[in-house]
Amino acid sequence: MFVHAVLLCLGLCVCTCVEFQCAPSRASTFQLSITSRRNESSIWVAQVSLDHGPTDEHDGMWHVDLDHTTTKCEKSETVHLVATVTAPPLKPGPNYESLPELGYYKFHPVLVDWSIARNTCVKEGAHLLVLNSEKEYQGVKKIWDRYPKLATDWRNDFIQVGLTDHDSEGQFYSIFGEHISITGYSKWKANEPNSGNTSNCAKVHRNGELWDSACFEKMAFVCEQQF
Repeated sequence: MFVHAVLLCLGLCVCTCVEFQCAPSRASTFQLSITSRRNESSIWVAQVSLDHGPTDEHDGMWHVDLDHTTTKCEKSETVHLVATVTAPPLKPGPNYESLPELGYYKFHPVLVDWSIARNTCVKEGAHLLVLNSEKEYQGVKKIWDRYPKLATDWRNDFIQVGLTDHDSEGQFYSIFGEHISITGYSKWKANEPNSGNTSNCAKVHRNGELWDSACFEKMAFVCEQQF
């Protein structure tokens, strides 16, 4: 779920007015505008406008809640307005399945290099798996276990993950630029990472341990979509 909240504090007298009109079709957008002016009677008029363009990316209705409180102090009065817009979850792509409280996941039982795996996920509106917890790993592992034989060699026991030290040798970051120490999952195998600048990508073993890996090595992979 996505929640957008706006807090507007105004003194003295507040009048709000909102006009709704049909807008031409356009790409999905979320826009906020706040305006204030003095009307012909010298009363301050403030308007908050929240607009969301048409989209088929979300599954369900958008909800808007507006709360206000008034605070008086001697001869002045302050009005607090809080507008909260809650978006429904994103629609999953084809063949993605839900892991409660985690997201949508799709296992790709094909052997490809790290770059192809990452680009494939992007084309599906997702991203290459970035593990954030033991719970997430265990959920992904249940999906992975449906494919016990992917290869006849070591690749049978690994999948690509969205970590790389391409920009800073020995310092692995997620595809979102987060250092592995703050992703929530940094369960390296003993003595890993250990292959220097020949292994700038990462993989995870069926036992949950992370290894560094040459980016050209071909393995299966998992794409992830957020709720």
